Amino acid sequence: MKVLLVVITFALTITGCDSAVGSESTNPGHSYIVGIDISGSRTRSELDESKQLLNGLIEKLEPGDKLTLIEVYQGGREPARQWSDSIRTPRNPKQLTGSDRRRLDDFRNIARMQTSILFDSVRAKQIQATDIFGTLTRAADYAKASRNRPTTLLLLSDMINETPDVRMTTMQEIPGRTWIRERVDAKRIPQLRGVCVVVAGADVSSARGAAIRDFWDKYFAAAGTTVSSDNYRNMISDPSEVNCN
Repeated sequence: MKVLLVVITFALTITGCDSAVGSESTNPGHSYIVGIDISGSRTRSELDESKQLLNGLIEKLEPGDKLTLIEVYQGGREPARQWSDSIRTPRNPKQLTGSDRRRLDDFRNIARMQTSILFDSVRAKQIQATDIFGTLTRAADYAKASRNRPTTLLLLSDMINETPDVRMTTMQEIPGRTWIRERVDAKRIPQLRGVCVVVAGADVSSARGAAIRDFWDKYFAAAGTTVSSDNYRNMISDPSEVNCN
């Protein structure tokens, strides 16, 4: 009798394992939304560092992940370039088939091509305005469409907004708490609750840079998220650091 019970138990265990392997993965993957700032306030070396970080992030993408690239808005009627796509989740993420690997490689190659298009040095010379607020509004829309994926917003930017309404070229022009409160009351702050925000490219050494950082701290708090000091940086060399862990 004991032998029979052992055999039945072993058979049930094997059956359960086979069923799990053959079922669809419940892992939704991760959604990365990347804002790309190529405005004239950024140097060539800063742009190269941002492009290198993004390409490194693309190399780390896995099946199930989604990537959205947004050119930082320029204000006015000029449309921002955007690209968004996802990698299909395989039936068994732990054992990728040849087709799964080819699909992943194809996605990475296309994403790198799109990155090169967005880091257009010729287009950079034509940019007259930098609308980070508009970019965050569009990023929030993409975050809502992430389909339950954990979402990270990576801003490759110096975070200097330059539009007719808000210019951050001097400390005196940087808005304060009242400006933010008025927009909260008017429901003009995009909601990013649950979104991990990482900034790479910001000025973290000057007095103006500190004032800009203080403004964005308050703005992101009103948007329902935070940016830790480790995630508000001038340069990130390791793409594995693009997270909120």
